[in-house]
Amino acid sequence: MRPAKSEKEEMIRETLIRELYENRFNQFIGFEILELSPTYSRARVRYDERLLNPYGSIHGGALLSFVDTMAGATGCMSGYYVTTVSANLNFLLPAVGTEYIYCECMKLKTGKHILVFDIRVTDDTGNILDSGEFSFFASKAPVLEGPVRYGDGT
Repeated sequence: MRPAKSEKEEMIRETLIRELYENRFNQFIGFEILELSPTYSRARVRYDERLLNPYGSIHGGALLSFVDTMAGATGCMSGYYVTTVSANLNFLLPAVGTEYIYCECMKLKTGKHILVFDIRVTDDTGNILDSGEFSFFASKAPVLEGPVRYGDGT
């Protein structure tokens, strides 16, 4: 992972990575964060039979969840928690015959309240499996103060 640009950015990244890895749904998907910054993230998930659809490829819902999580984490690197406004993922090729599926999120725009990200999902050889665009609303809840909880998390 690239060094953070500031101590505050490093604290935000450490907080988000801890929260992401502690989340039970994220543990089920089993992704690994390779890079996380305010403008770019990269992560991977291992090809896992638990994530397959009836046709033998990674289920689109699992891919969408993986991508949404990583794009959202990239958005949260701005210092405030975000929530998804829109998610568009084009499923171009089936996710088969690969050890890992990779997700790259690149920030396209930062508005007053909306963040927009370009998404690429690839296999081990770099083939683009999915592409899309995700938009997030930036809340006023600072990451370093912890997330708003809507239940007990179980």
